[in-house]
Amino acid sequence: MRRSDEETEDQLLFDLPLDRPAAVPSRTETRRTQAPRPRPAPAPPAQTTADDEDDDGLAEEEMEAPAAARAGLGSRLAAGAADLLVHAAVLMILLIGTRLLGVRATLSDAPAFGVFLLTFSFLYTIVPLAFWGHTLGMAWTGLVAQNRDGEPLTFDQTARRWLGAVLTLAAVGLPLLLALGGRSLADLLSGSVTWSDKGSGEAEPEAA
Repeated sequence: MRRSDEETEDQLLFDLPLDRPAAVPSRTETRRTQAPRPRPAPAPPAQTTADDEDDDGLAEEEMEAPAAARAGLGSRLAAGAADLLVHAAVLMILLIGTRLLGVRATLSDAPAFGVFLLTFSFLYTIVPLAFWGHTLGMAWTGLVAQNRDGEPLTFDQTARRWLGAVLTLAAVGLPLLLALGGRSLADLLSGSVTWSDKGSGEAEPEAA
């Protein structure tokens, strides 16, 4: 009986599993085997809609579009007449002033008065045109003189424009007939364009 008991104990010992338990993965290996987390995709850039593009295009067109038309013959005549009235008023003030000073003007003093009026007319024309683009008569009729590209006139251009106005007056206004084609003699000599912000005039394309 003792022999059978020993054999039974040996069999039980050999029946035990001899395989080692599976090794538990370490933290480092677990981190390596884990798949990397996907990064969030960047937000797409803001897209402008067709309506926004249309609005921007309309705004740019409104800024670039000319706000006035070519000045017509009637508005030019009215502006010239108003400027002549200013010159006549200055001449009357000069005559009244000399009379108050006890000096009686004669025909021999006409050249001196003419030089004074030419000097006043020169300053009266070039200074307002260079700074504001119009004289008093042009402002009253809504006329503005500018370069062909829309820039303000230079002093050289305003001086040539004054010369064109003097030649027009000396020719009894006949050069104003050139304004029927869109530009007067003053415009041609100074390389400028006269616009009317009241909408009167010829809205024709600008000549080169």
